[in-house]
Amino acid sequence: MNPKKVFSILQKISPRLAARVAFNFVSKPKNRKIRSFEKSILEIASESILRFKKFNIKTFKWGNGNKRALLIHGWGGRASNFGAIIPELTTNGYEVISFDGPCHGASTKKKTSFFEMADLVKLFLQKHNYDLIITHSMGTVLAFTAMDSLKYKVNQMIILTSPSRFMEFIRLAVVQFGLTARTTKLLITKVRKTTTEYDPLTLKASTVIKGLEMKDVTFIHDKNDKVIPIEKAKSVSTFIKNSRFIEIEGTGHFKMLWSKKVTEIIKNQILSYD
Repeated sequence: MNPKKVFSILQKISPRLAARVAFNFVSKPKNRKIRSFEKSILEIASESILRFKKFNIKTFKWGNGNKRALLIHGWGGRASNFGAIIPELTTNGYEVISFDGPCHGASTKKKTSFFEMADLVKLFLQKHNYDLIITHSMGTVLAFTAMDSLKYKVNQMIILTSPSRFMEFIRLAVVQFGLTARTTKLLITKVRKTTTEYDPLTLKASTVIKGLEMKDVTFIHDKNDKVIPIEKAKSVSTFIKNSRFIEIEGTGHFKMLWSKKVTEIIKNQILSYD
């Protein structure tokens, strides 16, 4: 049955029950089909397990360069999403580190939250200094949130799409399930209980990036992105001094991760910064 029809019935019976079901959905991200190029990159990775709260987190390392890069996937993503980008980084002297977030990829499948993932990113930032951070989608807000908490400094960031507010994450569920205003309010209450540090209603990129030191920042966004409208990322970029915004087309939200066009842009950005 169509999810909207299911939630339409649930909300008539009990908005509270509907909010609980919606919360369970957003707490267990759907993992997308792994592509052949992703399998290939995993085969040459050095893998390990990091114990984080109730999860076994699968971590990966490629290359042995004298520069270090951290790759942060989006909600419903996995480290191997960057499989087309990683060889370009290792070829240009980077040791590349990434991970499958809680309930993502090959990590433990249990309910998680956006803020729990941000706490995991903080662990990686505390462990190493990174010359380069590359993020995709909600991974961008995860990175900004963690970096803000630590007052973390980074030389270069490459941002492959970015929401402007945390509430955009909630709105995706609202649209997908056709949630009413009452059910949405109950869902937000549940999400708020997953953090003591941030308020989901007011958390936005423009706030958390104010105190960050980022020397070189590049945004790449498809103008026809149907998941995160390009205007959202453009809004974020205006709050970062001297950031550049590269508008592309023909890749959408996910396909950009294995687009030759995007890989070439990333190559040019890291070479120009060096």
